Amino acid sequence: MKKYFFWAGGIFVVLFVFVFVFDVSYLFHGIRCTYLRGEPSAQIDDSRFFYNRTVFAENPFEIPLGYNYNDSIINDSLDFVLNKSKSIAFLVVQNDSVRFEKYWRFGNSSSSTNSFSIAKSIVSLLVGCAVDRGFISSVDQSIFDFLPELKPFNGQDVKIKHLLEMSSGLDWLENYKKPISVTAKSYYGSNLKNLILNRRFISSPGKIHDYKSGDTQLLGVLLERATGVSVSSFASSVLWSEIGAKDDALWTLDYNGGVEKTFCCFNSNARDFSKLGLLVLNRGSFLGKRVVSENYIDWAVSPPLLLDIDGSDGELVDFYANGWWTANVSGKDIVYARGFNGQYIVIIPDLDLVFVRLGLFEDEKSSENNEYSLTDNLNFFIKQVIKEFS
Repeated sequence: MKKYFFWAGGIFVVLFVFVFVFDVSYLFHGIRCTYLRGEPSAQIDDSRFFYNRTVFAENPFEIPLGYNYNDSIINDSLDFVLNKSKSIAFLVVQNDSVRFEKYWRFGNSSSSTNSFSIAKSIVSLLVGCAVDRGFISSVDQSIFDFLPELKPFNGQDVKIKHLLEMSSGLDWLENYKKPISVTAKSYYGSNLKNLILNRRFISSPGKIHDYKSGDTQLLGVLLERATGVSVSSFASSVLWSEIGAKDDALWTLDYNGGVEKTFCCFNSNARDFSKLGLLVLNRGSFLGKRVVSENYIDWAVSPPLLLDIDGSDGELVDFYANGWWTANVSGKDIVYARGFNGQYIVIIPDLDLVFVRLGLFEDEKSSENNEYSLTDNLNFFIKQVIKEFS
């Protein structure tokens, strides 16, 4: 019996040392979430496991229904793929009216779910609002003006635009499947500001596109310092209420009273997400009211054509701009926001159309393109929408 307690005690000590020396205590929260949700990976209803801050909707606007609302517009093939991929919401807004919407499972017109990396596109809009209001001089301003704790790589300046275009050179490995990783720690950990401000830059900025959640998290800290208020409070006053969001949103925090996980975790519904798309569709205006400058929106959705971190043949990235993704499908230019498990806000300017898809599952990458291009499902969704609404 003594031998048993000796070995048990030894194992406990080893685990204790491992957890705290290597700072992986966040794994306990991850394990708890996995047990409660019954799934190993993050899900769209994860806000219940974390503290959140409210993004207030103070001037709600109801998008009117179109003259042929839900009039057999969706075809059987699209409906089948949406259902098979465990969608919870699909909404189409065209010519400023709701043309179609359908909900599955626990989804409904006001259900609030995590948009994951759509938050990166929201942060891009908030940067534009901060520039317009003079909190930031321009996207060419140095991030070290706001984040002096960070040290430049070989004395090279990192500008705000480098964080938006994902070319900062930050030491950050984007990996969603390894439990012991900076990505998992940022999601489940409880001191995100400490984590992000202790990263370092390891390569020259403005040259290589390398998608990193850390870049957007740095923007979150920068916005808080530039505006003097929380990111949620700033979003409430300059964006969420300005686009007529009907319901309050939630932005997940790292701890009670902490900072927003700006790289992810903005929770809302399809109706209100579509208004973000309408804002971009109308180049920064909503219902005739200027929310973000037209010049900023035009810049934000224009790819800087950087070299691809995964390319060995000098290929330029034409699918990512400054917090927004771009594509050309069936001859039409597309701008979209995307999040883990297939959360999408898709803008098709030629059709004066925005559609939103929210769900529990999405194919991870295309069978024909690399992982950062259109997934097979999204490519299919866009083609079907173009076909039905042209």
